[in-house]
Amino acid sequence: MSSFADAFGEAERARFAADNLTIGAVVLTYVFDTNPPKEKRLIVVGESYDHVSVATIYINSELNIKVFPTEELQKLNPAFAAEGRNYLTHDSHVDCSSLHQLKKDFLTKIIANDPGRMLGKVSEGDLKQIRDLIKSAKTIKPGLKKTYGLFL
Repeated sequence: MSSFADAFGEAERARFAADNLTIGAVVLTYVFDTNPPKEKRLIVVGESYDHVSVATIYINSELNIKVFPTEELQKLNPAFAAEGRNYLTHDSHVDCSSLHQLKKDFLTKIIANDPGRMLGKVSEGDLKQIRDLIKSAKTIKPGLKKTYGLFL
């Protein structure tokens, strides 16, 4: 069965991916740094100055108290209600306690191959909340924040 995206050529899909992979983009992709590896929604929160890589954070369906045992860590995982956020299928938590670096080309290819993996964008208000939490997070090295414009 073909998808709607199949009606567009490779160049159009590549352009769509490049145009939409910006700060605030929400992408569904398979990640290997979770246990077990799985599909996750991630939010692009920063881009390196050379435009080669992006910083992302994960969206979790639940707040795992074993992973985030302290009040400080729990505060870095705000709850986002699904209502009004078309990129969510259920209420979730956004993990602002760690950044995950990915090559921009890697995500661009994922979106170009399957434009449906581009789930939407976070609102300006949500993005400000996320960025403020990342900036305050003692769990993220200052140098890493600086690389992605998340320091000041």
